[in-house]
Amino acid sequence: MKIAFWSQTPFAGRKTTNLLLLATAFAKQGREQLILHADPFGSGPEHFLLTGQQRMRMMQKGEFGMEYLDRALRCERFEKKLVIDASYTFCEGKIHVLASGTKDYYQGGDARIASLIEAILTRGEKEFQTVFIEAPAGVGELSKQICQMADVVCINLAQNPVELQKLENLPRFQNEIFLMGAFEEENAFSLYNLSRLYPRLKQSSFGIPYDKKLLFACLHGTMEDYLLQSTSRATEKGIAKQMEGVRKRLMQQDLD
Repeated sequence: MKIAFWSQTPFAGRKTTNLLLLATAFAKQGREQLILHADPFGSGPEHFLLTGQQRMRMMQKGEFGMEYLDRALRCERFEKKLVIDASYTFCEGKIHVLASGTKDYYQGGDARIASLIEAILTRGEKEFQTVFIEAPAGVGELSKQICQMADVVCINLAQNPVELQKLENLPRFQNEIFLMGAFEEENAFSLYNLSRLYPRLKQSSFGIPYDKKLLFACLHGTMEDYLLQSTSRATEKGIAKQMEGVRKRLMQQDLD
């Protein structure tokens, strides 16, 4: 299954952390997951999983992530080992993050990047149970093409009136679910109230509870420890339960 993570506004709804939390929920089922970070302007999953020194070493590489894999694909090579070698692996070998590459690499145009992503998705979904794609925010051409390739689009929203007013003008996708990161249940904009204001949210919407320890882990590159702790605050705050609900909903849509 191919799952795209997208938002109308950059950094809205905790798009990247939602992606990592959901990938972990899938990984707990025992299968390897592949994440494509296709947003050159946003902090991708690898930035939340690596320490500052590790990030610096990554950026000093001449080619890495999708940029490195692109060169191999031109030679018609695609092996699971090759993808893993080009990725950063976390969570006891269950999650592989294919970084976006250097910003210069994206100067070649959206069509070339979209073609690479399609090639990875076509071959990668045969090797991995689930392939997640973090798309750039907004309605650019690359974002549109990524969402069209995906089986399901996870639309990430912030829990505030300014962001939610944009919902009426958002693109519609055949299979879509809505995620709101750092969700506060006691906020006036509860899921119940929002679904009355915006009927589009009634079908599939989830509020991922706010957790300051999750925020701390993202800022300090210790997200992996947070995800792996079986008795972590993630369970206490209901985050794991919510993400398991999202996973089951996605599996149901895939079967449908």
